[in-house]
Amino acid sequence: MQGINNLGSTCAINSLIQMICRCDKLRNIILNSNTPEGTFTAELKEVIDLMYNQNKSLNPAKFINNFYITFKGIFNRFEQIDINELWLYFFDKINSEISRPYINNSDSVNELINKTFNENKTSDLLELVQGSFINIIKCNNCHHQTHTFEPFININVDIDEKNITVADLIMNTIKDEFRNKDEWICDKCNGNHSYYKLKRIYKLPSILFITINRFIDIYNKNNKEIYINEELNFNKGTILSVNEDNIYKLKSIGLHYGNLMGGHYMAVCKIEDKYYIYNDEQIVVQDNYELKSNYAYLIIYEF
Repeated sequence: MQGINNLGSTCAINSLIQMICRCDKLRNIILNSNTPEGTFTAELKEVIDLMYNQNKSLNPAKFINNFYITFKGIFNRFEQIDINELWLYFFDKINSEISRPYINNSDSVNELINKTFNENKTSDLLELVQGSFINIIKCNNCHHQTHTFEPFININVDIDEKNITVADLIMNTIKDEFRNKDEWICDKCNGNHSYYKLKRIYKLPSILFITINRFIDIYNKNNKEIYINEELNFNKGTILSVNEDNIYKLKSIGLHYGNLMGGHYMAVCKIEDKYYIYNDEQIVVQDNYELKSNYAYLIIYEF
């Protein structure tokens, strides 16, 4: 399990690579990809392959050069990088390079999402990490319901003032909301009535990314302690899930120290029964890791 050298404010990149690398399903998609030499996916594949085939810390200069060329005008050398934003750009680029035409599998919701949001394309990565919400509006007069679907690559959760867990934060994100009369008009009774807004998870991804919204602005950050569940249990028919029963296992945590103007990232990855703490080229292995964290920012779960 190799560390990665910091080449000047690249700790977010190093940490995200470790998080991807230690998640078997994500890693295998990259290693099994077949994009041309010089593409972003091919460069990442080379980095991951080297991490398993050399006995010293990796110097990722070739990959970092490709990264700043690929994302020119978005990320600049020696500037701070937000790991959540970084993941979304990683995803978009890899997905575009390994995508294929979407073939209708008779699932009308998936077909709708692919036509509306995915340009009728799919990929092994998209199928692994994209889930979808169902948003429901229920009229309090005639009880008519309307539905819209909203795909997600990660779930963003706000911090509550109470002592909380990641599971609590997810519950708070998708709770029901009562609305008094406003500009909304019911499609069925054509009336201006009070209504309920409900949000449910319609489709759960195999790999679940959770982002904890800690940043108030570029200088201020909420460092409240949060307990990171080793398992997340989504029960079919509950507020959390419409169609599926899934139990997710914790895979990795991206930790952020400082603020957006000056901070540092580390990755904590659970491999079998041990926790590996990656601080660029430095690695610490622990049998037990304190899952109460003031710095957890990006979390990956897998089922």
